[in-house]
Amino acid sequence: MDPQLNRQTVKPAKQTSSSSPWKYVISFFLMILFTAIAFILVERNWLSPEGTFWSITILAAIQVVLQLFTFMHLDQKGQEIPIIFMGLGILIAVISVVGIVLM
Repeated sequence: MDPQLNRQTVKPAKQTSSSSPWKYVISFFLMILFTAIAFILVERNWLSPEGTFWSITILAAIQVVLQLFTFMHLDQKGQEIPIIFMGLGILIAVISVVGIVLM
């Protein structure tokens, strides 16, 4: 048997700048910062209840996007289908909530 047929070449994975540990540290810091801002908004009562609600909702949405793209690796190549399905799920959920509220 030819020895070259048994030899398998393993190519090392390319490391990009997006897979550096600093990406995770910065994202984690931003999530902690957004959580602290939400706690401060509630504690200090600077905004009206409606303004506080929308501020917390926006901060939570930003955190969801950060977590999906940072820790769930949706920013990598080949993740288009999961992103499409999650987007459609969010769209259906929003339409359902608006329909229930308007009833």
